[in-house]
Parts: sequence; C-alpha cells; structure tokens
Amino acid sequence: MKQGKFYGVGLGPGDPGLVTLKAAEVLRNVTIIYTVASRQSSRSISAEIIDSLPGISARKVGLEFTMARDFGERLTRIEEHAKRILNDLNAGNDCAFTTIGDPMTYSTCGYLLRILRRLEPELAFEIIPGVNSWSALAAASAEPLVEDNEILRIVPGYLAPDSAVLESVMKPEGTVVFLKTYRERDRYADLLRERGCRMVYGANIGLANEFFSKDPEEISSRPEEYLSMLLGKTKS
Repeated sequence: MKQGKFYGVGLGPGDPGLVTLKAAEVLRNVTIIYTVASRQSSRSISAEIIDSLPGISARKVGLEFTMARDFGERLTRIEEHAKRILNDLNAGNDCAFTTIGDPMTYSTCGYLLRILRRLEPELAFEIIPGVNSWSALAAASAEPLVEDNEILRIVPGYLAPDSAVLESVMKPEGTVVFLKTYRERDRYADLLRERGCRMVYGANIGLANEFFSKDPEEISSRPEEYLSMLLGKTKS
C-alpha cells in the first residue's frame, strides 16, 4: 500500500476568512485532520476554524499536547503523536496536522515534522504557510509593523522581561513583537514605556473576543490572556 502524504497546515490567527485557498483545498482532500488540544483548555481553536470551513469531510482527531516546563516531557508527547500519525500514513491516509498561525514559526509542527522525517526518511510531505498573528494585529490596529530600514524582531514572551533582553532586541530602530505575553505583559509594557516606545497590545486576534489597544492604561486594565502579544515600536 502506498504511504499517504503528510501536510503541515497553518490556519492563520483565528479568523476562518484568513485561511488560505491552498490550505482549504488541502483540508478538503485529506483523509484525516489532526487538531491541537490542551489539558489547560477544553477549547481547540484549530478545530473551531476547521468546523467553520465548508466542504470538509475528513475525520478529525484531537491530539493533546503538554505545555510542561520540562522540554523532554514535551518532546516525548510529540514523538508519541508522530508515531500515531505515521501509522495512519502507512495505512494509506493523507493526513493534515493543523495549527493556528504559521506551522514553521514557534509551532509544534516543526518538532513533529522533524520526528516524522527521522522515523520515515522517505516521508512525502508539504507545508502550507499561514498568516501570522502579528500581521493580523498590525492590520486590525492599522499600525505598520516596519517601514523603510526598520528591523522587525519576534521574541517568545517567556523570555525574562528584563533590561538586558530589551536592550538586545530594541536596537536599532524598528519593532519588537513579544508573543504570548500572558505571564509578563505588564512588566514588558513598563519597560517599553520607560524607553518611550509606542506599543500595541492584542489578544485573541481574529476571534469573536478580539481585543487590541494602543492605550497603556486600557492595556493594563485588561486581564492577561494566553493568545496575546505586545508590539513595541521605537520612536523615529
């Protein structure tokens, strides 16, 4: 039996309208679609996006991942899922692993693909890029990310929000995006404000409860949320 093909599919930040035509076509043609689930939430945004797209008849399978601080534990879970997916591929099924945002940017998909290719060096695969959340926030807030010779930097929000980190990412002029700031948003905001940076905060961009603001007081009054980011722009 011919082995199926693996697809890593980016669904964009949450708005089904931002799913690309190519991604939708792949999802309509595969046999199995894997969505991301979490112990911390009964909600799977990737599953909700897929449910809202027309013409999809594939079997949907939710894969539970862990956000444990122990990276080895996280990799063990990913490898378990990779073996399951490989079994489905070996049964002749074309399979799509879906993720919000882009599958090659701070995504579990990158680890999953690496393990699959180690287990099956001849793996047939294709990656379908998705719209990044920070692009969606820039569009929603009408705030250009970067212009002319400015530099854009993307920083995972779990890095320590201290002056050394900020100094390393805020020079030269440009924009820094701190992703998933739900633990350290206010600390990052304080440091940005001390340096005279403009800021834009966004949470749940593209979803029904979308919020964004450029007002520091309004930002600080909001509860911190998992799907969030903070843009800091140096003043030119």
